[in-house]
Amino acid sequence: MQAFERAESAMGLLLGGGIALWSSWMLGSWLGLYFGNAIEDPVSLGLDMVMGCFLLAMVLCGQKSLRTLVIWVVAAGSSLMAWRYLPDNSHVVVAALAGGVLGAFWMEKRP
Repeated sequence: MQAFERAESAMGLLLGGGIALWSSWMLGSWLGLYFGNAIEDPVSLGLDMVMGCFLLAMVLCGQKSLRTLVIWVVAAGSSLMAWRYLPDNSHVVVAALAGGVLGAFWMEKRP
């Protein structure tokens, strides 16, 4: 993300990062599928806070602008609405889609 903010050509970074993310996602999904029931009470280990800590790290390390704030607010609001009115765990996907779509259409102007 920092390379993109500096407007550097980063196709290798994008491809390598994509492969690393995909590989990690696949490995994590496989581990969760086969060993997910090994931890009977994830709350007792604080594992219920992982997603919140991840999002907090994204917010604190990300770009700070009105556009970014609005995108995060839309994602959070849509997540809360989905949490209230849609099936369990769909709020994560709804928030990602809402924030992603808004970010894709509301392009930032380069100086």
